[in-house]
Amino acid sequence: MAEDSRLQIEIPSYALEFSKKNLRKSLRIAGNEVARTARSEIRNSIGGGRLYYGPGGSIQYRGGAASGRHRASSPGEAPANETGTLARSIKVVVLRNKDAIGVRDAAFYAKMLEAGAKGGAPGRKNQRNRGQIYASGGRVLEPRPFLSKALAERAPSIQRRLADAAIKDVVMERVKK
Repeated sequence: MAEDSRLQIEIPSYALEFSKKNLRKSLRIAGNEVARTARSEIRNSIGGGRLYYGPGGSIQYRGGAASGRHRASSPGEAPANETGTLARSIKVVVLRNKDAIGVRDAAFYAKMLEAGAKGGAPGRKNQRNRGQIYASGGRVLEPRPFLSKALAERAPSIQRRLADAAIKDVVMERVKK
């Protein structure tokens, strides 16, 4: 009869532990990178679109730029900078769960520039027709992306940075029995 020739070794239990410290720090750095790139795109845009004459807007939302000429951006370009309000409105915020960040643009017209808009007609206000208020579709603002373009430009470095942070944060911890 053969004897049992098995060798039995007991190894302590280990588990993978994940600390989010480096990942959170890398997310903040990535958000600041995207915001900095978007601000730079706006501030360095020379505008290749229509030429406007006269004052640059009302005091409420654009700072009331001086009168003169202003060249707007072309569709697909970053918005042309006139007063700097749009660039200053770009902020990086840490979301409530602290595992995500957001890059926000607080200027009310930022979304219209990023995504485009329709409505309004030159020289005409909204009109009342048979009890219904409507806006004629005379004007179309083609998108002038600046945040999405900045994110796409910085995506490779952000992916690399977040992957490195995730790998750094994984450690083997001994589990007590």
